[in-house]
Amino acid sequence: MKNSEFVSVCKKLVRKGDEFLAHQDRGFHTRAAELLGHANLAELYDYSELVEYSFRGQFRPAQNFTASEFSNLPLTVVRGERCFIDVYFWRRNPTTIHNHHFTGAFQCLRGKNIDTEFSFRKVQKLTRLHALGDLVEHQTREVRPGDVQAIDLQDKFIHQNHHHGELTVNLCFRTPDAPGKNLANFLYSGLRFEKDRAALIRAKRLYDFSLIDAVEPRKLDLTLTDAVDFILNTHGTGSSHPRVLGLQKFLHAKVKRETGVDLFKLLGSHQKRLEEIELLYE
Repeated sequence: MKNSEFVSVCKKLVRKGDEFLAHQDRGFHTRAAELLGHANLAELYDYSELVEYSFRGQFRPAQNFTASEFSNLPLTVVRGERCFIDVYFWRRNPTTIHNHHFTGAFQCLRGKNIDTEFSFRKVQKLTRLHALGDLVEHQTREVRPGDVQAIDLQDKFIHQNHHHGELTVNLCFRTPDAPGKNLANFLYSGLRFEKDRAALIRAKRLYDFSLIDAVEPRKLDLTLTDAVDFILNTHGTGSSHPRVLGLQKFLHAKVKRETGVDLFKLLGSHQKRLEEIELLYE
């Protein structure tokens, strides 16, 4: 099978993106949105051809995500020297509220997205990676096949994408992750938390140890960052193991004692708001 026209156009876009980035490292989100807006990829998208292409012997782009790391199925279609194109398949569900540690643009290829943009103003620093502030909702728009949205770096573009259809397909034309930058997530109740790999590994290690046998948190060198990340990553996950629940209670008390912040309350308020929005899904 020859390359589909969809894949051929993606390759041309990546070449043009590489050319742009070879001369400047700012403004790629504007250029990427412009290029996608003229590419007609939503009209060229063909699921069966993309599946066949992804199993050809010549298909060797390094994958940006593992199979279940982001969306129901992420696929890096074309990779250049300085940018690449991913396609994400989504069943009916929302993303987290998040910023980005890369720049580029996304385009809807199939289905329907309801995209809401936010801004964030920090009020209280909790740790190097966590802050409490005002999360303000701005515009909400319907994104259908062919529509494009630029992605600026970090808090310059904060959004949440609700995938309303049984299957929504989005394409992302983007740079690699910026060195030294973390993606951040946000709660409707105003908590901002960076997804720092080393910190998340520590929180996961504590969780895993607690499942194997008893741990005494008072004997561990647990930081405020450890406490917040552990609660964020275990709250509402369905884990009812008494040792996990005991650690949550201990670490929640640590956070409240040192910062005055009630994380359980913030998480409950966020979940209530998210459920209200999901009730509006078609």
